[in-house]
Amino acid sequence: MRCAFIAIAACAACDSGRAPRTGRDPNTIIVARAADVIALDLARVSDSESIEVGELIYEGLVGWKPGTTEIEPRLATRYEVSPDKLVWTFHLRDNVRFHDGSPLVADAVVFSFARLLDPKHPMYLKGEGASFHRNFFKDVARVVAVDEHTIEIHLDRPYAPLLPDLAIFPIVSPTAVQQWGDAFAQHPVGTGPFAFEHWTRGSELVLVRWSGYWGARPALDRIVFQVVADARQRLIDLESGSVDLASAILPDEQAFVELHPDLELFHTEGNNITYLAFNTQQPPFDDVRVRRACNLAVNKQPIVKLAYFGRASAADGPLPPKQWGYHAAATTYGYDPAAAKALLAEAIADGTFDPQRTYKLYAPSTPRPYVSQPERVARFVQAGLEQVGVHTQLVLQKYPDHRAAVENGNHDIALFGWSADTGDPDNFLYVLLDSDNAVVGQAQNVAFYRDPEVDRLLRAAQVEDAQQARSDLYAQVQDKIAADAPWVPIAHSELVVAGRASLEHVVLSPTGHPVYSLIRRRAP
Repeated sequence: MRCAFIAIAACAACDSGRAPRTGRDPNTIIVARAADVIALDLARVSDSESIEVGELIYEGLVGWKPGTTEIEPRLATRYEVSPDKLVWTFHLRDNVRFHDGSPLVADAVVFSFARLLDPKHPMYLKGEGASFHRNFFKDVARVVAVDEHTIEIHLDRPYAPLLPDLAIFPIVSPTAVQQWGDAFAQHPVGTGPFAFEHWTRGSELVLVRWSGYWGARPALDRIVFQVVADARQRLIDLESGSVDLASAILPDEQAFVELHPDLELFHTEGNNITYLAFNTQQPPFDDVRVRRACNLAVNKQPIVKLAYFGRASAADGPLPPKQWGYHAAATTYGYDPAAAKALLAEAIADGTFDPQRTYKLYAPSTPRPYVSQPERVARFVQAGLEQVGVHTQLVLQKYPDHRAAVENGNHDIALFGWSADTGDPDNFLYVLLDSDNAVVGQAQNVAFYRDPEVDRLLRAAQVEDAQQARSDLYAQVQDKIAADAPWVPIAHSELVVAGRASLEHVVLSPTGHPVYSLIRRRAP
């Protein structure tokens, strides 16, 4: 059976026009992904594909130790915090240049913040992605240059997640932004180990090693990101040698990769969540009984086993169990269709649930890092809801369209998910469930869940410095969320990337992206 599949794969590779590449530059790797980037100005996007590329082009004042969410110095070599925790002073690294040759100085850092935070700035960023990043820094009063290599960030109140948030904030070249304006998103310039070469939208994006990089020299000269929407084709291209790495390999084909002598499966535990979000601002999902009934109707174990092929764990809340701040909430929902029907009967009797109505269940057709088979998961959910009398129409869309639809609140129910940008619980709980992020048209909180007590607790946790005190506040948040049931938490998935066995030092970050600066090709 395995030999037959290999023969089919080889034939399909020829038919697709993607003939195996022989004699390729060993310092170039080709990466097949299911979707293209949205834009390359990281202060304007939050999708995984854009971040994967952007984090090679840009750097922040601090960054992540490879493969972890542990903070380490990046463009700043050190920092100090004032006793009242309202002023953070960062000392910039000497002799760093942007890809356009301009120097990294304090004014460039101030510029990077000003275009995000100052509405009067001539390059002020607008749109959904910019609003997402602005929320991280809403407590920043001002950023000032003390001297050429020192900046101060002044806060209106203490803000505990500042360092993790700075790790994902890009410092950009003012020269390039002023040159390109809005088109900077297609002509990015940062200080990272790789520089932008070209982008053919929907097809291919190429990065090249930046020869003037201040840090350790990557082994790779060039990285080519190709859009290959079909999952089987990505595997075929990988086996034929047309590509070196492939993301979103279907769970039922991962065993084939593990058994193949020329391929290797790289995987790590993900810091993510797949969930079903109810539009809590419209009937019938403004009734907590209906939301609780849907929680009781979804059987997560078959989803984990059959849609994730065991490479996930059933979720009982927004935070993965290994994320600090995780709390097993007092309210739990096992699989109990009878209890679900009883709750719906109460809602029917009160006139808040119409058993004859069909509700729109939105789901992406494009694989995501947190769910490689979204349609399959959605159909499991749909079957469970149907069993208890909640009729749904499945609306499948490519990821950009799906995301736009749910951010605008077009859904009754939506399958969605999140891969954390940082190692801080705030990046889950505040981003996904605070009222700040429930703004129609740019919502990250796509349940449009608004609860003043949850908002108060989340803000208190942002101010509190001690991790245990923050954990205690987050425990209260998780108890309240579980009781209110704005979601059905479904799964925390393992992150998987398939690659050629000829690659070494393939390390995945907690967001599921390979740390490309470490990758090299084994000597023949």
